[in-house]
Amino acid sequence: MASLSLTTKQRVINFGVFSYAMAAKMLSVVRRKLQSILFYQQREVIKFLADPRIEPVRPKVIIAIAHITSPQESEDPQGKGVAKVERLTRTIDGLLTSFAHCDLTLLVHSLPGRHVTERLPAYQRDFIQLVEKPDWDPMYIGYRVQDDLVSRVNDYDWFIFIEDDIVISDSYFLEKVAAFNRASHDKKVLLFPNRYEMYEGKKSYIDLTIDDEVAWDRISIIESDGAKLAECSNPHSAIYCLTQKQMRYWIKSGRTWKNESIMVGPLESAATFCLMECFSIYKPHPQNLNYFEVRHYDTKYSKLYPDPSPFIVSAIPSVSSKH
Repeated sequence: MASLSLTTKQRVINFGVFSYAMAAKMLSVVRRKLQSILFYQQREVIKFLADPRIEPVRPKVIIAIAHITSPQESEDPQGKGVAKVERLTRTIDGLLTSFAHCDLTLLVHSLPGRHVTERLPAYQRDFIQLVEKPDWDPMYIGYRVQDDLVSRVNDYDWFIFIEDDIVISDSYFLEKVAAFNRASHDKKVLLFPNRYEMYEGKKSYIDLTIDDEVAWDRISIIESDGAKLAECSNPHSAIYCLTQKQMRYWIKSGRTWKNESIMVGPLESAATFCLMECFSIYKPHPQNLNYFEVRHYDTKYSKLYPDPSPFIVSAIPSVSSKH
């Protein structure tokens, strides 16, 4: 009797365990089915609660690229000029990507026989406007770009100058400049990006490594969008961006530094230093160098100034740090 009672008890326990397992399995199946139903219903709920679609305002932006090659590079774009073709292509692709949300006009300024625009991809050739004059001095082409932008001051909201080897990969480029302008409350200040190169896995902020001592003014610091920005002793970036209001202010000043080699040379003066006759130029602070940046699509400065610097960063560990 005891043996029979134990067997019956075991059967009851087994039945209970089996029933519990079956119930758990069924509950799991039901839960997964409900999750599946809710997953597919989520799209319908989002559509039902959708925000009314409002077309975004497309700012009118004109970008002028200063582009000069040697006659040899222009005559041999698949040989001596192949690097120039690649750089210009990358520059234009960066602009088309970063300013896709804008009403964009894209100019390429050059001289006859001193460019490689005919080797650009067809979609780029169809989009750009080539501006070339035979009597321009190639060393002062940046000033001719300025003249063209000035002549169009009534037609655009934003005016951007850029050299032909600068790549922008930032769709919030204008938004960052606009946020800085609001934070500064001053039409006489400009925000320039930091310029970097990539070489052997290292990212070098070249305008900060060229000079022995680069400094940021601790008094002029402006905080915008959670980033620190300040006047820098080397503001050069090979690019500038002005609002229509800032362009009008510059024009009104008389642009007395136009066509002068203010610092370094005429190319750098046209791209940066001539603006300092009426603007203060800010750059991202060392605490946040990468907040606003552009790439110099070359490696020449990284090779010239390879020494260790706080402005050279790398995700690749050095040989000495490897175990």
